[in-house]
Amino acid sequence: MNASTRLRRQESGQVIVLLALSMVALIAICGLVIDVGRVYYAHRALQASADAAALAGGQELPDPSLAAVRAREYGTDGKNPLNEVEAVETVTTRCIASIGGCNPVNSVVVEETANVPTVFLRVMGVDTFRIRARSTACSPCGVRPVDVMMVLDRTGSMCQDSAGRSDPSCTDLRNARDGIKTFLNYMDNNTMWVGLAVFPPATSVGNRCATPATSNYNSASAAYTVVPLSSDYRRADGTLNPSSNLVSTLDCIRGAGSTAYANAIEKAQAELDARGRPGVQDVIVFFTDGAANIGPTYYPTTSPYRRQPCRQGVTSASNTRSSKQTIFYSVAYALEDDTGGCRSYTGSPESPAITPEQALQQIANPGNYYNRPNPGQLNTIYASIAIDVRRGTAGLVDDDIQ
Repeated sequence: MNASTRLRRQESGQVIVLLALSMVALIAICGLVIDVGRVYYAHRALQASADAAALAGGQELPDPSLAAVRAREYGTDGKNPLNEVEAVETVTTRCIASIGGCNPVNSVVVEETANVPTVFLRVMGVDTFRIRARSTACSPCGVRPVDVMMVLDRTGSMCQDSAGRSDPSCTDLRNARDGIKTFLNYMDNNTMWVGLAVFPPATSVGNRCATPATSNYNSASAAYTVVPLSSDYRRADGTLNPSSNLVSTLDCIRGAGSTAYANAIEKAQAELDARGRPGVQDVIVFFTDGAANIGPTYYPTTSPYRRQPCRQGVTSASNTRSSKQTIFYSVAYALEDDTGGCRSYTGSPESPAITPEQALQQIANPGNYYNRPNPGQLNTIYASIAIDVRRGTAGLVDDDIQ
């Protein structure tokens, strides 16, 4: 055998060895690609399951027990299991201060972990890949934008006790203002704008903190909307901003005068029309402690604004609901203290008869009427309204948010 033949045989043996090594490397690479692909797919499914569970749990907030139960129904232990992968699921609830509305919790956290078995990489000693997914949902939180006008009764009866005696500290008015602040604590000022209308109106926006008078109703230029829709009522840390127009006005308004609320409702809607955002749901939260019994004198004496002030309030709200699709809430505070009932400007009962309670029920959308809360219940009611305004607005948030 000559030298060239021996050389070709040696080279042929080397090629076989190199080919075998290449095949091993190629199989390892293919196995890595396939197994990593399986892990990637499993992680995406695990994250989707965690997201679904968190969002489902968020719909039940602020009840922590119901939130946890609902989250587990939609996690890997419930409606979104992973194929061929066993996962461990942990559900917790917590408070996110910057979102607000933490009563007692406003977020649900779902953590999922799983070990994904390998197929090809087992030959290289890699049996499993450990994957993890985490998702946080808040509710109520500012996923859906809303424009809200608060309408506040600041009549003289808000500065009287249950026997009609003067209450210099205006306890009822203070309770109402605290209730609105509770409402604001649940709002996300990034997406939810809030304004304030009052009755009796102010002679001008600049005089919003002056003691009102019944005669203010008689000016067609009177200022019912004393704070336009605004979004600066909360600071970055989630606390109320005392220097904002809205919060500072709530702190300074005074009570006096008689009751006429139809125009206040109309002016609140006018503010929503003028400064509200296109395509955003309008909401009016109406608060009063009694019956309407007067109307502006620039209307004729035959006008329902003067003859039927309670019923005109119902009409004004009804027209707004039907034409603007505005959602109304009404809060009737201490109606039992109002013995006068719904009367015309002459002092005679409205005809056809209507009670203050009937009027306020009809002003609100069905299910949105709150009757005769005591002072201790008022904050709870405003919190309930805020949660209802934001109901269904559970959304995923950054896990690092505080």
